[in-house]
Amino acid sequence: MALTGRHIRELFDWPLALSAVGLVAVGWIGLLSATGETAASRVQGLATVQLVWVALAFTAAALAVWLPLRFWYGISYVAYGVGVVLLVLTLVHGARGMGAQRWLALGPVHLQPSEFGKIGLILALSRFLSHQRVSMTRLSHLLVALLITLVPVALIREQPDLGTAMVYGAIFLPMVYWGGLKNLHLFAIIAPVVNAVCAFAGWIPWTAFCLAFVGLLFLLRPSLTWTVLLVVINLTVGIITPAIWDRLQPFQQRRIETFFSPEKDPLGAGYQIIQSQVAIGSGGTWGKGFQQGSQTQLAFLPETHTDFIFAVLGEEFGFVGALVILSLLFVLVWRIIRMALVGNNAFASFVCIGVASMIAFHSVVNIGMTVGLMPVTGLPLPLVSYGGSALLTDGLALGLVLGFGLRRHE
Repeated sequence: MALTGRHIRELFDWPLALSAVGLVAVGWIGLLSATGETAASRVQGLATVQLVWVALAFTAAALAVWLPLRFWYGISYVAYGVGVVLLVLTLVHGARGMGAQRWLALGPVHLQPSEFGKIGLILALSRFLSHQRVSMTRLSHLLVALLITLVPVALIREQPDLGTAMVYGAIFLPMVYWGGLKNLHLFAIIAPVVNAVCAFAGWIPWTAFCLAFVGLLFLLRPSLTWTVLLVVINLTVGIITPAIWDRLQPFQQRRIETFFSPEKDPLGAGYQIIQSQVAIGSGGTWGKGFQQGSQTQLAFLPETHTDFIFAVLGEEFGFVGALVILSLLFVLVWRIIRMALVGNNAFASFVCIGVASMIAFHSVVNIGMTVGLMPVTGLPLPLVSYGGSALLTDGLALGLVLGFGLRRHE
């Protein structure tokens, strides 16, 4: 269907687009403060560089809006394959930094293939799940979808980048649930993960998990076979958790320990979380003002331009500023989910669910870690944190959603 001026006026999702622009603007203001001349940050002037990435992200979004739906359907598996190849190249020839090998160097520019790979995964899963003969009630089809997800996850895990690998899982689960996955099967997938997290935390959280697990079994009332299978799997996970712990990288172990007890190492692994909580708490209702945050300007708060940009904005613009960010993120995710509900095309609907899941998970984890509710994982705040690869990925993803919205009646 050819897009006319009338179609664009009537079908373009302005709340979605404006919320995205608002987040980019808020993020740029935070970067201007965190990396400006008045800040003692080790990185300065990144706000200007971010404007270049914003322009490129806007171009990517415009291109995604312009290209027809059938184009994205046609290249879905190709995009996924290219993403996997780039992840392999990253392991072989990638640039190292901060103990990880996550980037491909193109001259002075470093790109992170695991970011772009999220789009490939969303497109590939959407094409597979939207096929008329595919049903998530069939174990074989579910395993195919799981395999599509696990291939890039395994490669990203080797970088190592556990946080981004978790994002791929967060994309997979809502998409297969949207595709008809039963509640019991969803529970069977999620329970072992929650079990492992609770086992890491100690015997009290693990006991609480066991009680909740038993309660959900009574609620779901699975067959005897499923009950035995679920009990055996989760008991096994609880027993082998110490072995899983031993296989984690030392910095990953420190992050988990710090998450549960940051005060045990206030000058080491717990420093980031404590300083972030101090910055957000000191912002009060209205904040200290632009470029007036002591934790930010005096460089007590680390990684102000990426991981902890929300803490910067919370300190300088207070509860009101934080509420603005949360509101914009809520509108963004809500409009994307709404697009999945009103569209007539199954492929486009799955893409919207994948994009909404990606943005929502990033947002919850990033903001959660700044206030001490999540371990520090290095996940950026969508459209707000500094980062070219992440911003390009978000721009392309939102362009896909906006383009599908213009063609929602196809």
